[in-house]
Amino acid sequence: MKVICQGNELSDALSKVVKALPIRRNNLILEGVKLTAVGDTVTLFATDLELAIEKKINAQVLIEGEMVVPGRLFADYAKKIEEEEVELDGTNPNRLVIKYLDSELQIKCLPVDEYPIFKEVDTEQSFVILKKDFKEAIAKVIFNVSQDEARPSLKGVCLNIKDDEIEIVASDGFRLALTRTMIKNNGVLKKILVPSKSMTELSRLIEDGEETITVYVEKSYIMVDLFHTKIVTRLISEEYINYEHIIPVSFTTVVTADKKLVENAVERAALINRTEKKAIVKMDIKEDTLLLNAQGEDGEVNERVTIGLQGKDLIIGYNTKYLIDCLHAIDEPVITLNFTTSTAPGIIKGESDKWLYLILPLRVIG
Repeated sequence: MKVICQGNELSDALSKVVKALPIRRNNLILEGVKLTAVGDTVTLFATDLELAIEKKINAQVLIEGEMVVPGRLFADYAKKIEEEEVELDGTNPNRLVIKYLDSELQIKCLPVDEYPIFKEVDTEQSFVILKKDFKEAIAKVIFNVSQDEARPSLKGVCLNIKDDEIEIVASDGFRLALTRTMIKNNGVLKKILVPSKSMTELSRLIEDGEETITVYVEKSYIMVDLFHTKIVTRLISEEYINYEHIIPVSFTTVVTADKKLVENAVERAALINRTEKKAIVKMDIKEDTLLLNAQGEDGEVNERVTIGLQGKDLIIGYNTKYLIDCLHAIDEPVITLNFTTSTAPGIIKGESDKWLYLILPLRVIG
């Protein structure tokens, strides 16, 4: 293999594909990025066997071929030569010679015949979604994913694909986020569970815009084709929680409030107990006032927010971090806080029906 390409295009492609390299370095061949030169294109590919990212760049291909190069070293070095024209000489299968200006770097290569062949995804079933809608939906739920290895299904993001909309859901067992967005469906009616790492990298690779993307779905994989970039991920085979039955639909206490006022008040209250193992903010809802109380070793804070109230007065407590995470993700000016009792899950929603957050309460002394 021998090619000439632009350093900025090479660096950009490597910065994308190395996101698929495994975090734990326990398989040497998977630490490599595979380069394939054919025609007038170089294809860069990386995988951890769960997530695969492929990126194509234009190049002057002098000799066709393929090789596997240590990915992180290659990517880091490519950043330093972004302004240059680069020659990649892999005529010796054991090393890649990178030439630029009057200089060169030699990198030892990995055996290309040991590199895994990743799954080709069937393109028969798919759905189409706006880029900005998909990116925004992922951002609204991804922080709720569990980190608990004992509950593998909660380490993924659930995509509930319906006729003309998709529900995207994440939960760690103590809180749940759900967002809905419109799609065009081509025969997919199912719930699938996508690893959170794959969803995070997909969100980073999708650009904001009114253009659409197509998500191809088969039994154990999905694929997203972003023109010169392709992302394929293996799905989690576990059953997801029956979240529809968890979300309450009727409430006895409904609070309407300015989102920014509530967010600022919770953030200030959180400062007093930020070092506590269990940081709790107590909400005392009465008439036209939401009183927030937080306590810690260094003192106590009381925040007062003017609200609209329908229904009963209520005292309820929440994990401060969960409230802040949720409020940071909301981009509507007015929110509703919906409750039944001090021990039942509360629901935070906006004026639209596009999203909601469920949080389990903590016991507080009234």
